Amino acid sequence: MEQEKRELRHELVNAEQENLALKGMLKRAADEIDDLAEAECSDAAVERAESQAERLRKASKTRSE
Repeated sequence: MEQEKRELRHELVNAEQENLALKGMLKRAADEIDDLAEAECSDAAVERAESQAERLRKASKTRSE
C-alpha cells in the first residue's frame, strides 16, 4: 500500500511538472505570436494573431492565478 502511494505521488509530481512546462510553452508561443504580429502584416492578420496569443495566454493560466 505504501509503495503504491509513493508511486502515485511520484506520478502526480511528474504530471504537475509537465503541466507547468506546457504552460510555459504556451506563454512563449503567445509572446512569439505577438512579436510576429508586430511585423509588417495586414490589420486583419495582426488582429487574428493577437486573438490567438490571448487564447494561448488564457490557456496557460492556472486556476490559482
